[in-house]
Order: sequence, then structure tokens, then C-alpha cells
Amino acid sequence: MKFLKKTQYILFLLISILIFPINNVFSDETGIFIGAISKHYCTCIFVSKLNPDHCSNSLNNFMETVLEDPNLANAANAMKVDIDAETLLVSVSVGERAVKSIFNGKKGCYLDKIN
Repeated sequence: MKFLKKTQYILFLLISILIFPINNVFSDETGIFIGAISKHYCTCIFVSKLNPDHCSNSLNNFMETVLEDPNLANAANAMKVDIDAETLLVSVSVGERAVKSIFNGKKGCYLDKIN
């Protein structure tokens, strides 16, 4: 009987180890989307040295043809973009989700914080 209980605990532990991390591996599409938007603005403004209006127009032209998912389209309409030229930081947020991209002069833009 002890052998059966130990086997049951070991199986439960192995299944828990395998299944729970898999749920964390699959990224949320909204997080990926706002991360891409953040990197787009960071690259467009700080690397290409274009003005924010031009970056917004190019992004809107691209999004209209690509977005088929209504959830992502709603997120695109509700997103807030903050650009800080002094710290070279772009922050994009949708509701509680936020992503920050920082420009590093030598290596370009990178994602700093994903909430």
C-alpha cells in the first residue's frame, strides 16, 4: 500500500511539473502585440529619427490590413503610447497591461518591462 501511495505522489508531482509550466509558456497575444508596438515606436522615433505622427500613420496603415482578431483590434484602439525623449523610453499600455522599450544607442531598442 505504501508503494502505491508513493507512486501516486510521484506521478502527481511529475504531472504538476510538466503541466503547470506549459501554461506559462504560451504567451498572451495582447502582450506580444503591445510589445511589438512598443518596439516599433522606439525604433521609429529613436533609431530612424522620425516624428511620432509619421510612426503612428505607418503603424495604422499596417494594422488595418493585418489585424483579423477582434480582441487585438480592440486593444489597438484602446492602447496608450507614452514617449519620453529625455530617457529614450517608450511605454505602451492597454488596461492593466504595459510594456516599456528603452533605446540603447549602440544596440537599438529592447523591451525593459512587461506587465
